[in-house]
Amino acid sequence: MAKKYNRIMLGRAGRFAKMCREEGYIGANFDIKKDLSGSLPENWRKFNEETIPLWLESNPGKSKTAAGVACGFLWTIAKGLQIGDVVLCPSGEGTYYVGTIAGDYYYVPNTDLPHRRKVEWKDKVISRKSMSQKLQNSTGSIGTCCDITRYEEEIESLITGSVAVVTIEKKLEPEPAKSFDERSLHKLFCSYLRTRSIYAKTIFHEKSSSRVDSAQKWVHPDIVGVQFEEFKNDATLSLLKATEPKETVHLYSYELKRKIESDYQLKQYYFQALSNSNWANFGYLVAFEISDGLDEEMERLNNAYGIGIIQMQDGNWTILYPAREKALDYNTIEKLNNLNRDFCTFIDKISKVLNAPEKYVKEAKDSFESICDKIFESDEEQERYCKEHNIPF
Repeated sequence: MAKKYNRIMLGRAGRFAKMCREEGYIGANFDIKKDLSGSLPENWRKFNEETIPLWLESNPGKSKTAAGVACGFLWTIAKGLQIGDVVLCPSGEGTYYVGTIAGDYYYVPNTDLPHRRKVEWKDKVISRKSMSQKLQNSTGSIGTCCDITRYEEEIESLITGSVAVVTIEKKLEPEPAKSFDERSLHKLFCSYLRTRSIYAKTIFHEKSSSRVDSAQKWVHPDIVGVQFEEFKNDATLSLLKATEPKETVHLYSYELKRKIESDYQLKQYYFQALSNSNWANFGYLVAFEISDGLDEEMERLNNAYGIGIIQMQDGNWTILYPAREKALDYNTIEKLNNLNRDFCTFIDKISKVLNAPEKYVKEAKDSFESICDKIFESDEEQERYCKEHNIPF
């Protein structure tokens, strides 16, 4: 079996990377406090069936989708990676440590990363700046694990110091052209957002006041989202609400497109996203596909205006450029509340969650979640949906 290449994040922002390199391993936590040595099936789906309940016990209130993602990452590290596979681990300083999996799973309790694999680390450290833009984008994917095997030749050239390869991807057979509706992407994207604890809702422009003309497309976001700050200790959350109430919730705005094909189209969509998201803490332009050659302009726009960019890549949504946080614009929120009933309901439900007495918070959150977009409950459901809607996912 050919070896694979995987980007592994060792703690948030690579905080444990140096320790792992010094001690010769990679590891994960995911709140699973048990030795998995006797329960690592060859099939990750079976592993998820057995492990998701344990994860949900440690993370009450989280979705089954988020549990599936976490357990899938854990299986990849514990079982999916094979001896001889190559791992690239961000150091947190703009470089990647490079190593080879050298042993099977083992468990070290009462440590930050108890689920471990032995790794033989190379002396070579790869600078992120030396990577092609496509490899940078892939290694920047959200999540603990990211399969980057398609960039095998480029990675090997970076390890050996060869400069002959500028950007190499394994050529894939072209897929036949498929047609899908832009709005059919909403459930796919909202399911991804839920794995990041962001609850999202589609804003139907057609439900706005009859006084609204076509120019109002530069006012409405396609999707709105909210992320509540979660603390397991109620006293911590109460203190945060009392001292920094604005930090208990973050609001997001998303402009979703099927494809960005040109520099002109990029600017058009970007400034539409900028206009539609000035009310929120974070604004994003989201595209299922982005044509090559637009990286420099995307970076310039992001640096100048702060709207982030997200792209579907390697079967997952990837933040190419993060959004800059800004204060809420209550005048625009008021305008949108008056224009669109869906938006007003979304804001009203958030307010009720934030203002609910402690014993009614769960009830308020359940009521809020009921008006959000439905998400996939399983990979099988997602696969069926994509097939039915001709989405090449």
